[in-house]
Amino acid sequence: MAKKLLCPGPMWRLLRHSLQWPAKGIFLFFLLTHTVNGEKPVGFRSLLIGVGGREAGMGNTGVSYSEGSFSFYFNPALPGEADEVAFGLTYTDWLLDTKGTGIGFIQPTKIVNFGFGLIYFDYGNLELRRDKPEEALGEYSPKDASFYFNLSRSLSQNFTFGTSLRYFYERLFLEEAKQWGLDLGLSYNWHSWRIGLSYLNWGDVLRLEREKFYLPTNLRFGISRSLFVDNFSFLFASDLSYSTYEGRCRILFGGEVAFKGDVFLRLGWNHFFPTFGLGIKRGIFHLDYSLEIKRELPELVHHFTLGFRS
Repeated sequence: MAKKLLCPGPMWRLLRHSLQWPAKGIFLFFLLTHTVNGEKPVGFRSLLIGVGGREAGMGNTGVSYSEGSFSFYFNPALPGEADEVAFGLTYTDWLLDTKGTGIGFIQPTKIVNFGFGLIYFDYGNLELRRDKPEEALGEYSPKDASFYFNLSRSLSQNFTFGTSLRYFYERLFLEEAKQWGLDLGLSYNWHSWRIGLSYLNWGDVLRLEREKFYLPTNLRFGISRSLFVDNFSFLFASDLSYSTYEGRCRILFGGEVAFKGDVFLRLGWNHFFPTFGLGIKRGIFHLDYSLEIKRELPELVHHFTLGFRS
């Protein structure tokens, strides 16, 4: 069933002539487009939802510690620390019938580690309405897709550098926007401390007809520490995220308790709302689940990730 929502996307002149928005539809509106100080429209908001059941359960932190097949999402340097092949699938059940899926792969080599990933977000079927018609004029289904090609390498025992070539694609109504981009990242380890720095979603403007909008470029800094006590291990993490076009700064917190490296309990705080997560590891396989409770959303957000490393 289609949601009674929008006109086609971040084309602001068209938005101003759209119908009244149902309450739930407002949240999708802010995903599809957002204006900063009335001047700079920022699109591709789905990139800010988060990827990975483990990291989502820890408040969407991950710049310093994320590992496995989706570590490039938080910091393109982190795959350079991998010494095993990693492959994973992730699924996010977001608002209404909007859903996100992703696939990630990392291959270590003696010279450089490489990987690829695809993050896809489906907004479901939306009804097109103008001037308060009795019936919808039709339906359309916005899509977001982002492709990653990652190269990363450890430059020393403690220091790692990485970059991801990005390709962005967004379809809104009859229009498409395409653009190339880049991610950059650094990682430094010292004893039980880890520090990460990444610059994500960097690229030129995207255009739909005569309108242009910007990618949600973020500068992120993260720090984490690991502790080990008998059969338990503890991980504490915090990220600072700064949106270059919005001028907003967010502080994220997360923690993880592991028993014998097989069972994991996670908690987090993602900009004014709590997150929870569970994880199980058996052999080369691991399964992660997380739950986000957002005050502005009428439904809970669920993340699932299945992966393996060998």
